[in-house]
Amino acid sequence: MKEIVHITEAFGGGVLSMLTQLSNRAAAAGVGVTILHSIRPETPNNFASLFHPAVKLVYVSMFREVSVKKDWTSMWELVRKLKECNPSVVHLHSSKAGVLGRAAARVAAPRARVFYSPHGLAFLRRDVSAAKQFAYLSFERIAARMGGTIVACSKSEQHEIETQMRTRNTEMIENGVNVLEIPSRLEKDGREVVVGMSGRASFQKNHEAFVQLATDLRNSTTQFLWIGGNLDELPGQTASDSVVCSGWVTRERALALTSGLDIYVQTSRWEGMPIALIEAQVAGIPAVVTDVVGNRDVVLHGQTGFVATTHEDMQKYIAMLRDDPILRARMGETAKRTASRRFSMEAIFRKWLSVYEFGSDRYLKEPVESNEFESYEPTSESQY
Repeated sequence: MKEIVHITEAFGGGVLSMLTQLSNRAAAAGVGVTILHSIRPETPNNFASLFHPAVKLVYVSMFREVSVKKDWTSMWELVRKLKECNPSVVHLHSSKAGVLGRAAARVAAPRARVFYSPHGLAFLRRDVSAAKQFAYLSFERIAARMGGTIVACSKSEQHEIETQMRTRNTEMIENGVNVLEIPSRLEKDGREVVVGMSGRASFQKNHEAFVQLATDLRNSTTQFLWIGGNLDELPGQTASDSVVCSGWVTRERALALTSGLDIYVQTSRWEGMPIALIEAQVAGIPAVVTDVVGNRDVVLHGQTGFVATTHEDMQKYIAMLRDDPILRARMGETAKRTASRRFSMEAIFRKWLSVYEFGSDRYLKEPVESNEFESYEPTSESQY
């Protein structure tokens, strides 16, 4: 029996979304799966129920911030757990696991094939100093020398890896979603246009820019909706007049609210490849996004939405889509058609099995495009 061990400290958000998809499908296809994970504030309380019963969930104490003492202890705990699992594949998710996991795998599983998915490169973070950015980059360069294959989730991320980390041992497999569970954009009568974004309030997501767009563009027929956010998290005194907030919502509710949007906005300062944006495109919603890694890879500029390099460009593109229902419909149809094919998790999963070298034909004799073990309802914060 083949055995995959996933390791992640970042047990929430897009990492959790991809882990449930990959793990549940592999388990349903007869592959042994163990997840060595820590807990973050955004980890949903019901995380165990999100996984196929055959997936083994094992807690390992890991911490997001750098601490020599804590990281050393975490690394040796990973060594012990890996020796118990005896994996043929070790798949690491996000930066902390990428460093600790490669060191642990060299000691405990030297014959295993090791893969590292950054899910957003830490040295691209803009909420830390230049010194910390350089430190994160240095850690990535050192870890890359310990072996393994780095798997980027977008062409832009792969470019950053190869040029900044100075390694060519890379693959590129985009993020995927279960297309069948995403409701299509609602057809509406009337002139009202709903512009929205989904996710938690954070420096990365740049919700301040969303509030500013709403302040500048909102009128009697244009509504701005923040899915998953609360009003007290928004900056400024005018936010309550410009933005409607859904508050905490389940994943199912977040998808339903997204289907009611006419334009999706992603104001991120940096990304890996955002799942919420992919879901909006699959739903058939044109998007206006910032020109950063991940965003620019999902949206086909001028075809499924617009990629904006400045705040003024975002205003212009949103206004263009708001005022032209024919353009919105055309771009939405193109988004749905291309994204549903490109980001189908069934195709993405086959690519992963091929990279793992398990042989996709052998393990996919029966279809696994099923919601039985894939449907789950984390908070919108934990998903996005």
